Amino acid sequence: MEITFDELKQRLKPGQRLAAELIVQNDFAPKGEKMTLEQIAEQVGVTDRQLYNWRQDADFTRYMSAISDNKLDNYRSLADSQLIKLIQGTSNNGVASIKALELFYKLNGRMQDKQTVVMTDNRKPTYSRDEISRGLAELNKYVN
Repeated sequence: MEITFDELKQRLKPGQRLAAELIVQNDFAPKGEKMTLEQIAEQVGVTDRQLYNWRQDADFTRYMSAISDNKLDNYRSLADSQLIKLIQGTSNNGVASIKALELFYKLNGRMQDKQTVVMTDNRKPTYSRDEISRGLAELNKYVN
């Protein structure tokens, strides 16, 4: 079942939405500016136990994921520009990054990770009872 962002938003209480937004914002914050979950719970006006329970709710986590995806999408042009700089070598003393070139071609579908596995069966062939009986009968002709 596909659910829109607005439908997901309607399923949550205002406090839950605020908590989800603060958690995502906190995850994106620089190391020295991060809050604890207890601080987030206090800011929202709930106990840390309530915040924990909300974080177990599927709608809450989907809402957080949607917010995070949106935040990440905002960095797309920055990521693309950094990739181009690495390819050109302008951010690496004039040396192009092989990893950046590889990523570029993968993103554009011109390079794929492929592995071919070849298995050789070294077991001896198996024979049916009839084939064995015929083989023995054939050998017995030469022995007798």
